[in-house]
Amino acid sequence: MNIIKWKIGDTPPSIEGQLAVAIGNFDGIHKGHVKLLNECKLQAKESNLAFGVVTFDPHPRDFFNPKNPSFKLLDHEEKERLLSKLGVEFLIIIEFNEQLKNCNAEQFLSQILKQNFNIVKMFAGSNFKFGKNREGSIENTRSFANTLGLQLISIGLKQFSSLTEKDYEVISSQKIRKLIQNGQLKLANDLLGRNWCITGNVEKGKQQGREIGFPTANLSLKNFLKPPLGVYISRLKIISSQNTEISNVWLPSISNIGTRPTVSGDSINLETHIIDFNNNVETNLYGKRINVELIEFLRPEKKFNSLLELQKQIKVDTKKAFEFHKLQNRTLII
Repeated sequence: MNIIKWKIGDTPPSIEGQLAVAIGNFDGIHKGHVKLLNECKLQAKESNLAFGVVTFDPHPRDFFNPKNPSFKLLDHEEKERLLSKLGVEFLIIIEFNEQLKNCNAEQFLSQILKQNFNIVKMFAGSNFKFGKNREGSIENTRSFANTLGLQLISIGLKQFSSLTEKDYEVISSQKIRKLIQNGQLKLANDLLGRNWCITGNVEKGKQQGREIGFPTANLSLKNFLKPPLGVYISRLKIISSQNTEISNVWLPSISNIGTRPTVSGDSINLETHIIDFNNNVETNLYGKRINVELIEFLRPEKKFNSLLELQKQIKVDTKKAFEFHKLQNRTLII
């Protein structure tokens, strides 16, 4: 996948041929996004066009409200990995800045997309808005776009749910965020089409988990949406590892999201203990990039009276997670 980072004023990138693109922020890459991307990919192939994605950095929501709490479902690297897996040939990341904010809808189509990237087909979700003050939609700019030789195609993001056995009206990243924050993780994962995944480089903590027999791989949640604090059944994948037996293999785990009140913690972090795993490997995870999928919520975070009480509860939680993974036929390393 070719990644093109561009801002207003840059020279147009060298792209051979014409493009069909899906446009949006694509936070989460949920079932609705996949439907949109697959339709764009299909029509690109039928029309002998390259298949691309246009997205924005920073996310417009970050640009307009930089001090608000983070809301991201994915980091940049994971989004790029998922888009590449879906067959995207060109990922065009446009810098969202003051100049772009002040482009009206027609300027955005003609002076940004058409003039710089030779896009001839643009696919978007039915609720996608663009241009200054979100004035543009697929419907109200279609006639203008046609004069540019740019076809605009709106895709409805309604999808069937195997959990509720009915259609969702529209799958959106915002709906998934609300479900996660409300503790409805299973439904959120159903809309995503996979388990929600938090990705990052393992940070060195105080190693208090190791002292009580439960070493953890720690990730900062600074740039991610904050789910309800507590203990989750999870699974972990080590992306960057020289050990080919464990690299890119999902390992059964249990995770805690919270401030570690028993040991006077402060910031919210994700701590993940790999079940029945060699401790020597875990000590080498510092700096490694990992994925942690949250599967099921077990219990809220709680402050215990002593480390011994905490240790006993972790043993109970870990046993529940072990049995879950065993029933689900997850990879168990014993």
